[in-house]
Amino acid sequence: MQPLFAQVGTDETDSGDPAAVRVALPVPVDELFDYALPSEWTERAQPGCRVRVRFRERHLTGIIVERGRGDDYRGRLHAIESVLDPEPVLSLAMLSILQDAARHVLCPIGIALATALPTGSAPRVVAGFAITARGQDALSRRAVRGELRAVLADLLNKPATASSVRGRIDALDLRNLQRDGLIEPVRVERGPRARIRSVKVASLADGIDVERVATSTLARAPKQAALLKRLSQVGDVPVPELSKEFSASILRSLEQRGLVTLSRRAAPRNVLGDRVPLEPMPELTREQAAVLAPLTKEIRDSSSQTFLLHGVTGSGKTEVYLRAVAEALDKGRQAMILVPEITLTHQIVSRVRARFGERVAVLHSGLGPGERLEQWHQLRDGAKPIAVGARSALFAPLENLGVIVIDEEHDGAYKNEEGFRYHARDLAARRARQASCPLILGSATPSLETRHAAEQGDITRLPLAYRVGDRPLPAVEIVDLAREKAAMPRGHKLVLSRPLKRAMRETLAEGGQTILFLNRRGFSTQILCFDCGHAERCLHCDIALVYHSVEQSLRCHYCDYRIEPPENCTNCGAPDTALMGLGTQRLEEEIHSEFPDIRTARLDRDNARRRGFVSRVLQQLRDREIDVLIGTQMVAKGHDYPGVRLVGVVAADIGLHLPDFRAAERTFQLLTQVAGRAGRDLEPGRAVIQTFVPDHYAVASVAQHDYEGFYAREIEHRKVLGYPPFGKLVHVVVSAEKESEAAESAQRLAESLDPSGLANAGDLELLGPVPAALSRLRGRYRYQLVVKGSDGRALREAAETLHQTTRDLAHGTTASVDVHPINML
Repeated sequence: MQPLFAQVGTDETDSGDPAAVRVALPVPVDELFDYALPSEWTERAQPGCRVRVRFRERHLTGIIVERGRGDDYRGRLHAIESVLDPEPVLSLAMLSILQDAARHVLCPIGIALATALPTGSAPRVVAGFAITARGQDALSRRAVRGELRAVLADLLNKPATASSVRGRIDALDLRNLQRDGLIEPVRVERGPRARIRSVKVASLADGIDVERVATSTLARAPKQAALLKRLSQVGDVPVPELSKEFSASILRSLEQRGLVTLSRRAAPRNVLGDRVPLEPMPELTREQAAVLAPLTKEIRDSSSQTFLLHGVTGSGKTEVYLRAVAEALDKGRQAMILVPEITLTHQIVSRVRARFGERVAVLHSGLGPGERLEQWHQLRDGAKPIAVGARSALFAPLENLGVIVIDEEHDGAYKNEEGFRYHARDLAARRARQASCPLILGSATPSLETRHAAEQGDITRLPLAYRVGDRPLPAVEIVDLAREKAAMPRGHKLVLSRPLKRAMRETLAEGGQTILFLNRRGFSTQILCFDCGHAERCLHCDIALVYHSVEQSLRCHYCDYRIEPPENCTNCGAPDTALMGLGTQRLEEEIHSEFPDIRTARLDRDNARRRGFVSRVLQQLRDREIDVLIGTQMVAKGHDYPGVRLVGVVAADIGLHLPDFRAAERTFQLLTQVAGRAGRDLEPGRAVIQTFVPDHYAVASVAQHDYEGFYAREIEHRKVLGYPPFGKLVHVVVSAEKESEAAESAQRLAESLDPSGLANAGDLELLGPVPAALSRLRGRYRYQLVVKGSDGRALREAAETLHQTTRDLAHGTTASVDVHPINML
């Protein structure tokens, strides 16, 4: 091993010492750091273990990536301070996968490895205070009194955190204690923020003859004898459960007699809810059986083939997933199922539990840190062989994977947009190759890249063209809003068209349920002045503020900037301002105005933050306690509710004209997915889509359920323009507090790509630099440039050049280089 960074710690050790380690640290430097390994840590310090080290003036937690001998290094190394794990938290296989993935996306390895571990699971070092010898002397002489004396007395037992000391005495007294040399600053070890819940358990001591003890030693203590017999009959019992029948003194007496032992045992919190009854496996359709055959073969053969399960909505893709998981479990292996949204985990987990019982763990950011850590440990310890979750569940510690499933593989939520910019689809492919297991990509509307890969033979496409039970796909009606608006009185606000209101009345009369989809939050889009056209905008971001009726405020959906709605136009002073546009709250009001007696619920990111809210609303929908569900994107994906017969899309145009080459693809996918929520039971469903562009191929193709027709049109556009999958992109965003600094830095990055300075310029095309579509965000100006080309090696060299140049930008200027951009805004 060659040294990359030598002097980074505290206590120096000669380079001839027997062992040294190379550590990845969570810092924005793409290097590993070398440390000496003291003899007391030699056995425990293995690759994949976390260690505490001194890095410049900070104490950081890093991960050992390599071990070597001290004489492999030049110079003098500093020693690690401690090893935090009794065994590795990342396997050698996962270390290798993450290193390769980090290099691919130009992410510092330490940041990538930190992303893969449960948040808050490492012990912490915080600032604290300890009593000095002079302080001990002052305490013994009673030279200090009151609360200061109490603080010193507590510090005599052990150091305390700075925050706890500051909470007991004022700043002046604290300074005086330090000035007089009675206390000194130290580092204090604290436990991790995320902790596994445990419970005290009572157990019968070894070698106890309960009957003999009950009739002799405990002859005059019948309650103690009863507790002892209880433990002999049922085994270990949590103390809180015993306390319902027996007092603490009884248990204490038995412990003192050596008849009972007390210990702490992990007691993971229940994050899955009430038990789900097991359900029999349904009979497969002919199509399902046909697509399952090659999947079963690959699982049995331990092959890492990638499959595209391309099935229309309601075609039974989930049942295919479950059969594949069963095959992997039967082979003694493990399984992973990913969904794009946390809200979708509720439904897929219920299906998995109904098939496999409690053998599933769930991983997503909606769990608390301790809950997530408990689920992680159950997977690592082998207690649960199935992991279900959103994007980050890819890091689940499953070392014997038999199958990986990515449902709704087209969804943009699978791309991590900050820090470690991995795409779940790519990282899953790496895990599948390492584990020698198949990867199943499921979707009714595959991404163009995935569909094209199947067309080229790089992956295998498995079609499901029909719904289960030969149920028809929903009839789709396209409503031209321009015509609807022309037929209305001037100045009237169009929210629900006549065809949509008619369809809702008919559905309600038949006892069916309706989902109204609007890809927008808030009560109204913006406040607009009818005199000058001015719209209230965020002071820190280049977007309009959104009105929210609950708190009666205008809010920015990026930085959460808020103001009260102005009575007059802030631009021209005119009083004639009005709420324009439409949001979920405004839509809910309109529905109650039109249908006053119906039961409604609203599901968007504003109210989905409340814990348990999403699962509660979706259960109410399943139990038919809701007539109309109003929602944003989270209601469009993967949900299966038999009572829903009508889906209404209120504004299909939102997103279609965004400055993003994927706008048409995303619109088609979203409309197809949300329309597919209707008619999942025996009753046929229908969808009504309101739009100002009824002839656009992304909208018209939805009416015909024509993915292949849309794909043919869109793939031709991509080919002509050289966009993925025919070309590759690198997207760079530069931000700074001053617009001039952002523009200058973006220009400097563009100039770094001078073809004369590149070994392989290929067919690279540079677009920009220009202001980003969101040119100001959270108080920072944003510029972007895009590099496009079909030569992978040339594009890679350009990306690395840009990444290297970002390190030399002016202080306060930040830049991100994305080698697989999904969001171009």
